Amino acid sequence: MGMKRAVLVWGLAAICAAPSYGQAVSGTTFEDRNADGLRDPGEPAIPGVSVTLFGTRDVGGALEQTVATAGDGTFTLAPGNGCYLLGAADPVGWRQSATRSDSVIDTTPGYAFPIGIPRFAKFDQAIAGLKTGGFRYTAMGDSISRNFNLCGGATFWYSNQIRDRLACTAPGSSVTLDQAGVSGEHTDDLLVDDTADNNNVFRVIALSPAPKLITLSMIGNDLKDLSPTGIPTQAQINRAVDEILDSRQNLQEALSTLTSKIPGADLALNTLYDNLAYNCYTADSSAFHRQWLPIVNGILRGLAWGQIRRASINEVAAEFAHEDQNVQCTGFDQMICAGLFNLDTIHPNGNGYTILREKVWEAGGGVNLGPKDVNGRTSIAGADYGYLKRVRRIYPSSFQTANGGTVANGAAAFDDADAGATASIQLGLGQEEFRVSGFPDFYDEDQIVKVVAGVRYRTSGTVTDDFYRLEASPSGTFRPPPGYAYTTTNWNFYTPLVGGGGPNAPASNSDYPTEKLLALPNVASLREVSATLTKNPVLAGGAGEYDWTPITRADLATTVFRVASAPVANTAGNDLYEVELDAAWLDLYGWQKPRPPEVAHLEELRLADGTIEFSFDALGSAQRYNLYFGRLATLHSGSYDHGIGAPAGPRCAATTADAGGGRLKIAVASGQQPGDDAYVLITGHVDGVESPAGTPSGGTEIDRRQSVCN
Repeated sequence: MGMKRAVLVWGLAAICAAPSYGQAVSGTTFEDRNADGLRDPGEPAIPGVSVTLFGTRDVGGALEQTVATAGDGTFTLAPGNGCYLLGAADPVGWRQSATRSDSVIDTTPGYAFPIGIPRFAKFDQAIAGLKTGGFRYTAMGDSISRNFNLCGGATFWYSNQIRDRLACTAPGSSVTLDQAGVSGEHTDDLLVDDTADNNNVFRVIALSPAPKLITLSMIGNDLKDLSPTGIPTQAQINRAVDEILDSRQNLQEALSTLTSKIPGADLALNTLYDNLAYNCYTADSSAFHRQWLPIVNGILRGLAWGQIRRASINEVAAEFAHEDQNVQCTGFDQMICAGLFNLDTIHPNGNGYTILREKVWEAGGGVNLGPKDVNGRTSIAGADYGYLKRVRRIYPSSFQTANGGTVANGAAAFDDADAGATASIQLGLGQEEFRVSGFPDFYDEDQIVKVVAGVRYRTSGTVTDDFYRLEASPSGTFRPPPGYAYTTTNWNFYTPLVGGGGPNAPASNSDYPTEKLLALPNVASLREVSATLTKNPVLAGGAGEYDWTPITRADLATTVFRVASAPVANTAGNDLYEVELDAAWLDLYGWQKPRPPEVAHLEELRLADGTIEFSFDALGSAQRYNLYFGRLATLHSGSYDHGIGAPAGPRCAATTADAGGGRLKIAVASGQQPGDDAYVLITGHVDGVESPAGTPSGGTEIDRRQSVCN
């Protein structure tokens, strides 16, 4: 087979676009409007972001320097050679976007082993933790966390290297490492409450002192024996996808538990490399790996980003050799250990683990300059930080119970402005549910890039074995029908919030009978949990990579949260408890278009044939206008009905005519007019955004739910 190198992308400019300064770290803070971790043309700079460099200089000792980014978002710090942690604070209302995961061929100028493309994230609390004088680092996971292979190498080598680098930044701090990872373990093991090791959430949340950093490398073993070779059958795909979905539940439960129970810890999660693509410039990976591992990595990135405190991602997959959907190879090849008689072929070799070390270090904002840097760099440019703005938090407006579930005060789950009142939900032994929905979809100025689904809840009574789950679905469908045939673009029905896969799950690969479905079944105080709400990826014709399309406003209208019973089979059950749901919400991240002003100076003219002409001042750049009728009696009662249940119309994209003097008019024939006494409102659309219907004298905008022409 010939070389399979993807087309070269603009060389070094794709890797390091910023200028270089001697013994300096420089970058840009910007609004990442497509959440790809790269500053694309048209993405605005964010000035005034606080950027801190903390560490120890080779000459001059301790350093802590903080600067604010300039008007163009740039910053430069010139500490000299040494070891440092770099971090850009999240501006109020913003969250750091995803770490870049783009890839290039290994001959791209500037793409140097083992760094490849610098992929900076940050540890939000590490600097404060190091300053306390004691810093505990817990390395959880499987054989990858242990640095295992059959080619030789020290156990936990790269984690020890990260520990030493952290200690280098703060020589006065005692940095210790818990070597918690266990070879061969699955994500299920994270939720098995045993005392054999520290590789589960129950032992880690009980550690004293609590860890200040937790790294987790785990999911590969879940798929190890389920990854089909050749052309996979549908049965093989279904069984593997069942396990992928089970792993997602397990990781969400583990990450959210660690996040809420160890508030002073930073978390970092590894992406999953393709071991079968180790030589993909001259040979192929398997079809299943090529098609499904990018999806697994999309899941991992979403899990990390959507936590209440965003976890970092160690972008190993982007740097190791891998194939896209056009069977083009990028990244560094030959990073997998073959071992004697090819007995390994799974784990990274020494060079592979070196890449992994660098990606973990970058995920925490780690910077070495001079002799301590693996490539001897004395300056690092392109330490860029993209951000997404939380443009709105929205709440549900309706609830229902199903299959025998009951609730008291269900509307208490609709908002945070009810002094902590909760919806008290009783489930049972079957399929009882409580659901909330009715999220507003009319904020057309919001350009949604990512959505985080969140809940705040506690329990009352005692949960023993009649467990519960909390989940969200953008379609309202939480599971596929029996016998469903999964495909790469049709598998994602729900987002897990609370509850792992559980014992003996999935049914198609029943195992782990002692696994806990809930790490925290009894929650005495209100607990917040969140996750990135996602849909199925899409693959455009001829595209090499999947596109994870954003949640749309139409999806918001169909999004449902549910609290569902999940009793353990063959147990006595009959627990007397309630799930107390304080609130469910969707945080919308993205950007906003400006809203046009109200349509002004509305006048009415009745013609001899009964037609009414409504004239008004034209809005600059408006593409269309809408005319609404509402009942005057409803208006007098203090409400509105010009959109929902309107007496006539509404007339969306109404035909307009020139009325002279910069005014337009809309004619309504007598047969199209409401029979009731009515009020009239006209709105316009500029750049796809509808103008306010009006503002009464109190200054509050007329009910936007009625603006149904958006």
